[in-house]
Amino acid sequence: MKKSIKNLLIVCLICALCAGAGCGGNPQDSSDTGGTPQKGANNNTAADTEMEYFEGVPAELDGTTVKFATWIDHTRNESSQVLSDFTDITGIKVEIVTTTQSDYVSRLSALIAAGEAPDVIVNNSEWPIVLSLLQPLDGTILDTTDTFWDQDIVKMYTVGGRPYLVNVKGGAWDLGGACIVYNNRILEDNGITTPSLYYQEGRWNLDNFFKCARELKAVCPDGGVGIELSTFLNVYGKTFVSYNPEKQSFESNIASSDFVSLLQRLISARDSGYANVNDDGTRYLFEDEKIGMLFCGTYGLRKTGWFSSMDIDDIVFAPLPTLEAGSEQVYGVGGGRAYGISKGAKNADGAAYFLRYFLNLDHYDIDEVYKNEECAEFMAEIQENKICSPDVTSTVLKILVNPDKPIYQVFPDLKECTSAQVSTALNSGANTFNACVERANQMIQSAIDENS
Repeated sequence: MKKSIKNLLIVCLICALCAGAGCGGNPQDSSDTGGTPQKGANNNTAADTEMEYFEGVPAELDGTTVKFATWIDHTRNESSQVLSDFTDITGIKVEIVTTTQSDYVSRLSALIAAGEAPDVIVNNSEWPIVLSLLQPLDGTILDTTDTFWDQDIVKMYTVGGRPYLVNVKGGAWDLGGACIVYNNRILEDNGITTPSLYYQEGRWNLDNFFKCARELKAVCPDGGVGIELSTFLNVYGKTFVSYNPEKQSFESNIASSDFVSLLQRLISARDSGYANVNDDGTRYLFEDEKIGMLFCGTYGLRKTGWFSSMDIDDIVFAPLPTLEAGSEQVYGVGGGRAYGISKGAKNADGAAYFLRYFLNLDHYDIDEVYKNEECAEFMAEIQENKICSPDVTSTVLKILVNPDKPIYQVFPDLKECTSAQVSTALNSGANTFNACVERANQMIQSAIDENS
């Protein structure tokens, strides 16, 4: 049975009064814990407001189950206590429907077709393929106009006037953005100026980024830096294909001179041997200490994210380099991670309440979310400043090719071409590429036609 929300609020109030009066111990302020709260940064009035929201959970949902389809075992990570708390407060149970990330869409498509649809679906840079699994949220009790939800995400994933996905800005699963991570021991042992020092001196730009990579190449067996190709391109310009939410269409960028110029710069660094450039940035080489630096996404900032096998004292996360000296700081793009309700969901109402609770960082222990306090603060800065424009390149290309390294599946000549041959390499894959973009746009139109 669900607990009485009012009783919980009364208990919280009594505890707060006791803490202020010295009951059961000395009064504490933020300085007693180094300024780091045990829950999310806004865990006072915001948390109280949320508790009031959950007073409205209908009695008929008590004892029901929400099925959450994901490749992450949230019963064994930072979300474990959150799932338990959600059930205690609402009476709604949570069942994890486990699948692999690579088979996510095909597995869920089969479940929906068999009448065994989950309730909650996550979009992790699978737009627009994931669209065929989702139902419009305006047909559920989830109010996407509520400012609790990130309105940039709502707008990004609205098709034909109907919203499909949500997330919370600065929330527990607001991912995206990009950063630099480097092995501090390798740089310091070899007298190489670190990205953090460049940043502190106001000299952290792409010229010094590549200078650092060249110096690391001299002491690392497999190059100096690993670079996530599409992430890099999105930060400093445009990647292969972009999604325009205003036009609700995918647009090719391979004929753009700025795109080609930026790609040539990357290929030149790769040809010189100091940069590994591909879809995943060769993270495994960094974890094996065969390269000293990465240009990558932010998942490594999380306690259960990348680099968990490495000594945390060796790795340092730093801001992205600016395009050139004097340019504005960049933080990358976000919006690839968002959540929706499945077609055929049997507990869509329960799913709406679950998403509101699960995505709220105030319900989490910060110490269990990020590797340390510095990582938590850095991620908050990235969340606040990243641009809402998800990287859709890999998803669009996966529509017609094998999902393993789709960029090089469509443009195989990019693997070994020189910087001078980039345009030729792009042209050689243009037919397949354009077919992928056309099919992506057809998926959007199908959703508009189906739900108009």
